[in-house]
Amino acid sequence: MCGGGGWRTAQRFCLQAFGLIIINTITAIINTITAMGKTGNGFLGGFSGRLGNVIGYEWRGKMCVRSMPGQYNDAKTPRQLAQRALFKAVVRFASRAGDVLRIGLQTASINAQMTESNYFMRLNKGCFSIVEGGGEDAAANQNVLSVDYENLILADGPVAPVAFAAPRMVEETTVGVDFEPNPLHRTVHRDDKVYLVAYIPEKEAFIISQPFYRGQKYAEVEFPSYLAGKEMYLWGFVVDRAGRASQSQYLGNGDFEAVLPEETDYPFDCERTEKPSEPVSFASSEGLADSVADDISITPGAG
Repeated sequence: MCGGGGWRTAQRFCLQAFGLIIINTITAIINTITAMGKTGNGFLGGFSGRLGNVIGYEWRGKMCVRSMPGQYNDAKTPRQLAQRALFKAVVRFASRAGDVLRIGLQTASINAQMTESNYFMRLNKGCFSIVEGGGEDAAANQNVLSVDYENLILADGPVAPVAFAAPRMVEETTVGVDFEPNPLHRTVHRDDKVYLVAYIPEKEAFIISQPFYRGQKYAEVEFPSYLAGKEMYLWGFVVDRAGRASQSQYLGNGDFEAVLPEETDYPFDCERTEKPSEPVSFASSEGLADSVADDISITPGAG
């Protein structure tokens, strides 16, 4: 009797333990599928498309899975509608800046395992809001996107920045900027690329310059003639050989309609340089790199 009862107790205990193991295993699988999963070989051997409530897709060379969105109560309250309008406007703004973000945020977004656009929106979530239009007609009274351009970040990373001077017109459709190449006195490369970015709100257009170089102490951005006289916002940033960027710097805004006088007060004590006679292209960067040491410390005023 005792022996039989002990065996039944042990059997019952084993079944309970086995049941717990099965339940825990199923729960772990559900949690893995519910959350976004990543695997080198892909889920179920790597697939794309929908399988039940699971969606498989490839992102930056990795097979990923995610669950289908769950049902929710779409009450369409004023707050919900405002949030959707804001999100839609910010996504549109980020898409317009796509070429800029692919240069300024690519490495940082990869490290964060995000797309450049998502990383941009996370960095700048406090820079956007929706405000009512101030026009007289119905179209102008619609809600519009308000942007804090001064604090907007278009590039991010650990690279040593340059110190930009005040922008100035060098031609009718060209804005030029002198810069101090190494204000933090860190070890840098003379052939680090320096970019200028212009944004014209009226046309929702971003324009990024060709790459100039830290050792040149000068950069410029050209824009089409039909944009002359329109309000424009400017930023600048640096990208090193590894593709890492500095944090973008806001350089100001204006219509830049008239050519500024030659005698301009610059906020930085740096050596003025003339506009390069030949624009430097990607193809010529290799020659510049060969002409200087790999690692140098550029001091203010040095060539």
